Amino acid sequence: MTMNSAVCFVVSYAINAVWQVPLLAAAGFAAGRVLRRWGPQAQHVAWVTTLLLSSITPALTALRGSVLAAISRARIPAGGGASVVITAAGPDFAVRAGTVLLPPAAIWTIFGLFVFALAWFAARFLLSIAATQRLVRESFPLALADGDAVIWERVRRAFPGPNPRLLSSIAVPGIMTSGARSPSIILPADFAGRWTGEDLLSGLAHEVAHVQRRDYAKNLLYEAARVLTAFHPVSWMVRAQVARTREMICDAMVIDRVADRKQYRQSLLRMAGRMAMDRRVAFQAMGLFDANILEERIMMMKLKRKAPSLRVRAMLMGCAVLLLLGGVIGGTAFAIGVAAPASVHTGRAEEVYKLGDGVTAPVLTYAPDPEYTNRARKAHYQGICVVGLIVGSDGRPKDVHVVRALGMGLDQNAVRAVKQYRFKPASFEGKPVPVELNIQVNFRVY
Repeated sequence: MTMNSAVCFVVSYAINAVWQVPLLAAAGFAAGRVLRRWGPQAQHVAWVTTLLLSSITPALTALRGSVLAAISRARIPAGGGASVVITAAGPDFAVRAGTVLLPPAAIWTIFGLFVFALAWFAARFLLSIAATQRLVRESFPLALADGDAVIWERVRRAFPGPNPRLLSSIAVPGIMTSGARSPSIILPADFAGRWTGEDLLSGLAHEVAHVQRRDYAKNLLYEAARVLTAFHPVSWMVRAQVARTREMICDAMVIDRVADRKQYRQSLLRMAGRMAMDRRVAFQAMGLFDANILEERIMMMKLKRKAPSLRVRAMLMGCAVLLLLGGVIGGTAFAIGVAAPASVHTGRAEEVYKLGDGVTAPVLTYAPDPEYTNRARKAHYQGICVVGLIVGSDGRPKDVHVVRALGMGLDQNAVRAVKQYRFKPASFEGKPVPVELNIQVNFRVY
């Protein structure tokens, strides 16, 4: 089975994600701590940004790594395996990346495991959506008693916007929300006999806050993006932080608009106690206790934070942006790309030899002098630039690159000059063969 560029890109994505997801999660954690004074809304934005960057950054880095791997693939002997190319981003982009040869079996194993994980989590995601849709279809319209209807009307006035349907089901232990275009709030079939008016007010207000924020649709987007990195345990921590801050935002909305702080806390505790023995919650429905952080939510509700000033908010946001940007830059500082064997890419099975063991050295027949840059000449700057290349069986340079940089623009001139060199090719057993060489290009001011 041949190894094409798509396989190499997928493997590169998986390798990058292994170390980039924790790095970005650490940046997101730091940003969340910085924004803690601002409140859960700002923290939520930081964690959502972290989640999306965790899926996007490995793809961008894999693309860059694949380009760098393509530069190095001519150095890989035909059939000798794929190469993992690791390069440090720096001012001299022409510096050759190091290569680590891996057998094709290792590349195919990584590819197979990643594709299996991707298919598994994608199937789980789609099945959870189907299960939630089935739950909505099997629920029945809810007719509220007079007193409960008054509570519902009070909630609707406090949260204008989309008008969700009220449904009831025997399959749910607590109140939850489902639906992106046509939202529905589903209550347990026996809620009337177990919930007080305060509990109904708190539960309905919390779920309508989700509806007003369109959290169900947003959550579908986040889960779809996270499928790519769902194999990584750290991505589940990031997902939990998104859910945590989302629930805290809705708690704050309820307290601000309809419920007394103490009353709301007591209602949450009562409803959580009734649900403790029954966790039959549809995976993609938004439940009142999804994040499993009830104790932290109760503690947060006891705190009365003063909103920071506009200047302080700008400073906090600036620090958070710099932290997340630092995570992205740190994640892309080392690009890991996977390249297939040279025979797959070039269509030829020509092995590159090294001098010795019967391989004669090529003979230089034409070598134009490199040009000095004006900047180096004015500074009386001189030294040696080491250039690596492959002298083909036709005597022409290939894959010319800088091995040891000199700077001041001289490296580019050295590469330009070496590309014009001509050789009598190396030979092995009387036949011309390509060989790998390093050439010292000497720059001297006279």
